[in-house]
Amino acid sequence: MPVIAQIKQGNLGRNKLLLEQKYYRMTEGVYRFFRATSSIFYHDFIQHFSTTDHTRVWGCGDLHLQNFGTYKAENRLVYFDINDFDDALLLPATWEISRMLVSILLAAEELDMEPSESQSLLKTFLKSYTTTLSMGKPIDIERRSAEGMLKEFLENLEKRRRRDLIKERTIKSDNSRLLNVDYEKVLPISEEQNTKVRRLLESWHSQHPTPFYERICDVGVRVTGTASLGLERYVVLVENTKEKLYLLDLKEARHSTLTPYIQLPQPHWHSEAHRIVGIQSRVNNVLPTLLNPIVNDSQSFVLKELQPEQDKFDFHYWDGELESFLSLISTIGTITASGQLRSAGRQGSSIADELIDFAHDTQWQRDLLAYCRDYPTKVHQDYFQFCEALEEDFFDE
Repeated sequence: MPVIAQIKQGNLGRNKLLLEQKYYRMTEGVYRFFRATSSIFYHDFIQHFSTTDHTRVWGCGDLHLQNFGTYKAENRLVYFDINDFDDALLLPATWEISRMLVSILLAAEELDMEPSESQSLLKTFLKSYTTTLSMGKPIDIERRSAEGMLKEFLENLEKRRRRDLIKERTIKSDNSRLLNVDYEKVLPISEEQNTKVRRLLESWHSQHPTPFYERICDVGVRVTGTASLGLERYVVLVENTKEKLYLLDLKEARHSTLTPYIQLPQPHWHSEAHRIVGIQSRVNNVLPTLLNPIVNDSQSFVLKELQPEQDKFDFHYWDGELESFLSLISTIGTITASGQLRSAGRQGSSIADELIDFAHDTQWQRDLLAYCRDYPTKVHQDYFQFCEALEEDFFDE
């Protein structure tokens, strides 16, 4: 199937207004286009990468630089980890690593790095990843163990305050606050949607042993991200018993985009939201506050707190020093391997000894580097095809 038709088919059933925004955002650059087209990447990968990989790891299914980020956990520490599990499945380790390596090359290109610098980043990631695997022990990253630009990033995030986030995203109304629908990330909600969300949360609230909030103050449509734009996603303003306000994120869960391509048997999940939360619970060491699946008939949603400390790491924060970027990439390699070790041996995933053997095998590393070094050319071709098709109103048909 041609790339343009794949994109169109992969976005069927989404909110048309938000889908238009998604397509517009995809034209902003090659890396952003790459972020939104994981299904195309894996369609190509299974056809052209033939090196045998017997590993089975719990992966996020869309491993790239901007699917790492920060969040505050129940222990109130800020962590840096993989933070998007919408496409998570049991998959061969090379599937995860391949997408990360290509994302590094595309990010380096966007930052105008030299080819030699890009290659150093790839080698640094693989060295950190395989070294951590070979030790057989996961490592956790939070502010006290972070270094370089990541440490600075985490320290700056810790200065953010919940009350500032509330003021930014809400407006005063009589003696209370409502969501600010003039804010670029919040749209008005229909009466039908409002009723649906409130019923979902009230049902969950009544069954939850330690409810996070006392009452729902307001609900809006949340507009954020790229790949997930057009799915149902809501921001909810709630108040606890001490009259403190919090924001919640409620995001529709759909099947993983890898489902048509993966051949490994998968466990049965109660819902797609249970799949997402279940796999994230295995891979992350400490979970974001309030992470829960919520089911509504044939639909399911992932609920979590929207925090001021929550942010995707943007490689545009780079200070221009190669060493600082190498340090970040090394940390990301450590995190990736640690998540696979942490979830090893669960429901069919490889045990730690198998992952250690995999780390010592250099053949797959050479083959994967060769494949990934060439693949950005294909991403550029797909990107220009997409931009032309959008200009010619192909997606309006």
